[in-house]
Amino acid sequence: MTLVNKDQLDILASLRESVNEDKVALEADLDRLKKQNKDLSEKNRMQLEQVNALLLEKVNLQSEGIGHREKMLQRERDFGYVLFLFFFVSDIN
Repeated sequence: MTLVNKDQLDILASLRESVNEDKVALEADLDRLKKQNKDLSEKNRMQLEQVNALLLEKVNLQSEGIGHREKMLQRERDFGYVLFLFFFVSDIN
């Protein structure tokens, strides 16, 4: 009976050692994945900031474009009015 108990104790000790080795490996994997997650979160945050900056720049450029277009239209109207006055005055004289 002592041999059976000794064999069982040896098997249990071997299992504990194997489980501890697996635990150490899993903890190392967990640490690596936590670091990778942190790095990817930081990268994601930086990319989101870049996208937001580009979107803001796009909106500003579109606003400038609209303003420029309005100025050009007003110039055309003003020029058209000047031409109208020129021809109108020319026709009167």
